[in-house]
Amino acid sequence: MLAIWQLSGWRASRRTLLVGLVAALLLLGESAPARGGSQLYPDLRTLPPSDLHFAEELIDGATHHVLRFAVTIWNAGQGPLELRGVSSSDTATTLVLQRVYDETSEVAELPVGGFVYHEAHNHWHFEQFAEYQLWTRGEFDRWVLSGRTEGEPGWRGSKTTGQGESFCIRDSRRIASLPNSPRTRGYNDCGHDLQGVSVGWGDTYASYLPEQWIDLGEAPLPNGDYALRVIADPAERLYESASKEDPSRDGPLVNEAVVFFNVRGDRVRVRPSP
Repeated sequence: MLAIWQLSGWRASRRTLLVGLVAALLLLGESAPARGGSQLYPDLRTLPPSDLHFAEELIDGATHHVLRFAVTIWNAGQGPLELRGVSSSDTATTLVLQRVYDETSEVAELPVGGFVYHEAHNHWHFEQFAEYQLWTRGEFDRWVLSGRTEGEPGWRGSKTTGQGESFCIRDSRRIASLPNSPRTRGYNDCGHDLQGVSVGWGDTYASYLPEQWIDLGEAPLPNGDYALRVIADPAERLYESASKEDPSRDGPLVNEAVVFFNVRGDRVRVRPSP
């Protein structure tokens, strides 16, 4: 069961208006405007999930089995992923503009979504930054063979406020030394003013964090083989290219990571990738 943060009354009405405004702004910002120099876009990549293990959590008054794991989404691009919050009348949600720099340090600001306050983490998250999927290995293989058109994961992630896996986006650790990659953290705040991931840095969510799991329900996961899939920016809200259609950096195929594992009782054994 997804842990969905419910808004009620006047706050729900304000959020409905805000969602409509975000949708309109997204349509207006479908392509990035031309600037004086070449634009330096981020390039989001996902490292294979790690530290897979089972745990039990109290959810809606019942004991649920969950699969916990760590996730890192990092920036392999030429420019930072920088998100600026814009004040709104709804204190629970803030509009977000992605700031895209060019070689002359000019910046374009493009609407991409919203920051929402995450009560369990006690700070602000950007919505739809990732998606968590758990498949049986057989269903996953059949889905791939169908050209990724036939089939659905058996379970989905839970660290969400209702619109996909939400993250506080910041520099957790340096993944690679790349051009334009700073030696120290450029983004280390979870507020609603500014979040981001520097070039060469990754945002890591450790397995022990609240709701960093997939809810398996009240019964443990049966013995067998499984595939855990994590996709960065699954709704393609963020600009990794001007058109969002560059196959080398846009879309699930280049933004995902999959880890295969076997379950025997309460033990999880990661399998080598095929």
